[in-house]
Amino acid sequence: MIIQKLPTPALSLPRPPTGVFPDHTLFTEKIDHPYDYPQHTAGLGILAMLSGSGEYKVNGKKERLDRHSFLVINQGSRLSMHFREIDAQPLLLFFHTQLAERVLSERPATPADFSWLERPHPQKSDFRDRLEWLARLDNSCSSFGALKADSIIRGILEELTTQVFSAIRISGRLAVVKQSTRVDLYKRLSITREWIIENHAAPITLEDMAKVATLNDQHFLRMFRKCYGVTPHRFLVHTRLETARQMLLHTGEKIAAICRQTGFESFSSFSGLFRQRFGVPPSVFRRESQR
Repeated sequence: MIIQKLPTPALSLPRPPTGVFPDHTLFTEKIDHPYDYPQHTAGLGILAMLSGSGEYKVNGKKERLDRHSFLVINQGSRLSMHFREIDAQPLLLFFHTQLAERVLSERPATPADFSWLERPHPQKSDFRDRLEWLARLDNSCSSFGALKADSIIRGILEELTTQVFSAIRISGRLAVVKQSTRVDLYKRLSITREWIIENHAAPITLEDMAKVATLNDQHFLRMFRKCYGVTPHRFLVHTRLETARQMLLHTGEKIAAICRQTGFESFSSFSGLFRQRFGVPPSVFRRESQR
């Protein structure tokens, strides 16, 4: 892996300008003055913020990221960057181009690229830990460090590849002929699915979900059900129940508090739905799990 500071805007574009990288390449540093980098052709990679927030513009669409999100960028996409916060630290990780092509080719013979994932994703703690570990390395790291870095990056690449083929499989349920339309619709639905997970404790309506997807209510309802096999409301309830189950297993919170914190309006409905899903009421589930 090659580690570099952010490229100087006044100089030539990062080598090579075609977005082809002969090795994994990581750009990162803390910003000590406003930074703008003009549009150029990017390689396949991950755009993130280790601290602060910043704006990435991909194919004309502005995306503002912080340390809780990251963005996948596809090979050949147009990228520009704009950072204003002092001490913010962007991170750009571009994959070895030939390795990425090889990893894709190891999967079933389905034409695929990473355009399916080219959008912001929630950055979970374990993923952020891996990016932070890579950023702490330097080009003089030991052979062990280099091997570990390559292993981490290969793992991330394989995870993303798995998500690509999952997206292709799931989107195949949508009755859409045009590929670009299917990709766009899948992105909207998957963004909304992640938004539901993130906001499950809040009172959420169908109208709220459809607004996130930028679709009308009934079209969103039909497309979400086709894509994921459940209605948006049922997915919301499943998310709340699974969160409650995890809290019962791993926290000492009172059951009434768990009910409130997972978005249920009444204890009776929470208890009834929990029993319907897991076979026993919450109190019995906790008692049995502690044996």
